[in-house]
Amino acid sequence: MPQPSPIVTEPVYQQLARRCRQAIADGTHPPGSRFPSERELADTYKVSRATANKVISNMVAEGLLHFRPGIGTFVLAPAKALHTSLREMESFTEHARQLGLKPETRVLAFHHLTPAELPPPVRLGLGLPPDSTEPILYVRRLRLAGGEAVILEDRWLRESFVPRLTEKKLRGSLYRLLETEYNLRLGGERHRIRARNLPPDEAGLLGGTEGDAALVVEGPGFASDGSIIWFEILVYRGDRYELVNEIRGSGPISNTIVQLLPAA
Repeated sequence: MPQPSPIVTEPVYQQLARRCRQAIADGTHPPGSRFPSERELADTYKVSRATANKVISNMVAEGLLHFRPGIGTFVLAPAKALHTSLREMESFTEHARQLGLKPETRVLAFHHLTPAELPPPVRLGLGLPPDSTEPILYVRRLRLAGGEAVILEDRWLRESFVPRLTEKKLRGSLYRLLETEYNLRLGGERHRIRARNLPPDEAGLLGGTEGDAALVVEGPGFASDGSIIWFEILVYRGDRYELVNEIRGSGPISNTIVQLLPAA
């Protein structure tokens, strides 16, 4: 008997944030228009004002909204602004579609490796013991939005979590694939962010030149039970992305994102 798909309950603020981003993307709230207030969002969607405040604060940090003291909150970014959140797992494919950008994923490499063939940092990031013989799947993908190459992704997956995974299945959202086909409930990711210059091969793939600046996000991804499923290294074009971080006067970081800049 096939195993039922897991029940995934998405936090209310994430559901509301998705609706608000979509409203900007589809023109319901065009650039320059006043965005609903915290109270209006809470009343319309029957959520707490704290939830509405969190959504608005995050969207300000993402560069989608601009708060004018004493006046209100206004839509700032173009409807097709693209970002990736570092505070919550978010599918690049789904987010690009919500913003009206055609997502495309090109699989550039698909290889089965042994732990002995892994670079030491990757082996360590996957949490493999020294005597491990578990097969690892290495995948390199190029992510495009609206025809523009924006992210180069290197990912090493433990094959015990993704048996019989094929190259064709990796041409869309990996998160959705893991949750729907492999019945995996994703628990999160741990990121390290740094800057470096692009070598010739990466520059060519991303449409830049050797030595261009890039933002690199790397780290493991986990199942809900804490097991490591993958280790990834994501390279974002430095001329198209910037790191945006919001810290409140008290409490934890509100939101951290790598945000796509308008084309020159």
